[in-house]
Amino acid sequence: MKKLLAIGLAAMMVAGTLASSAFALEIKTDAEVAAEESGAGGGEKAVGKDAYGEDIRIAFLPNVIGDSCAFAWAAGMQKYLDNFSNVTFDVYDGKASVDTEVQIMDELIEQQYDAIILQATDAAGLAAATDKAEAAGIPVINCNLDAATTHTCLVAAVDVEAGQLMARQIGDSLPDGGKVVIISATPGASKGENIDTGFKGVMEEEYPDIEIIDEQTGEWLTENANTVMNDFLTKYDHIDAVLCHNDAMAEGAAEAVKAAGRLDEMQIWGCDGESKMLDYIEEGLCTGTVYTNADLQGQACAQFAMYAIGSGITAANLESTPIVKIAPIVVTADNVGDITEDMRW
Repeated sequence: MKKLLAIGLAAMMVAGTLASSAFALEIKTDAEVAAEESGAGGGEKAVGKDAYGEDIRIAFLPNVIGDSCAFAWAAGMQKYLDNFSNVTFDVYDGKASVDTEVQIMDELIEQQYDAIILQATDAAGLAAATDKAEAAGIPVINCNLDAATTHTCLVAAVDVEAGQLMARQIGDSLPDGGKVVIISATPGASKGENIDTGFKGVMEEEYPDIEIIDEQTGEWLTENANTVMNDFLTKYDHIDAVLCHNDAMAEGAAEAVKAAGRLDEMQIWGCDGESKMLDYIEEGLCTGTVYTNADLQGQACAQFAMYAIGSGITAANLESTPIVKIAPIVVTADNVGDITEDMRW
């Protein structure tokens, strides 16, 4: 049975670019596509633009522009898009605000951008704006933080899997009765919720005698995590491990633990693999992280944006959001040297 061949070609294109990436996608049958093209299914036949000849504008809207991940993603996007003299690439600041991101999304739709790469501050809060863009024929490629609706593509670091990996690292190293605290992402952020799902699922099933004694949000920020960790240190005489949903919060937690003179007491884990976190691991301030090549992830977002523009593929042609996941590396003091300078961001 013939299927949407163009989508399959996109999968192969990305798989060839991203080593060990996973591509998950539901595609439509001939009958479903024919029904949509005739109007019966409410969809539209994909009609693309000359992405390599006509003027193209692509916007990147991250949660907050000052974040090291956002900077690395934007650098990767720019690196890929520099290959095309007809492409204008603009970066906006979501200011860690759902309202700000929604407002900017409306402006990008009004200005008729050809594609939007979005890091959704809140999955539910950005769903309607994503739907609006897709309905206007503007493909939305989400980077790491997803919107809770079907859209053109999600390019993500592992999240559920990252939680599982860290759970086993912590679980295997702690005795029965071990105590763990969590410094979590902003409520509603898809990545944080997925890390929690992976981590707690493994801990409950495989390490039932290890207890998660507290969890508070650090809202992705180093300063907030420092405050949260100081609260934990005041409340609890004994903590064996700290799980943080990103590296920035792990760094803030580490500074609090160091100031309290309790570094030898506990493990501190983050997730992303930014350069500063790798330095903290080398210096013995943090235990480990789940590293992602953010530059490569940014390039993949830009590559998919160009594919979507050229093919005309939007949510109207999809049953579910295609997902590309960047292969993770668990980094500790034992292998941090394997992340060479050209891999660091």
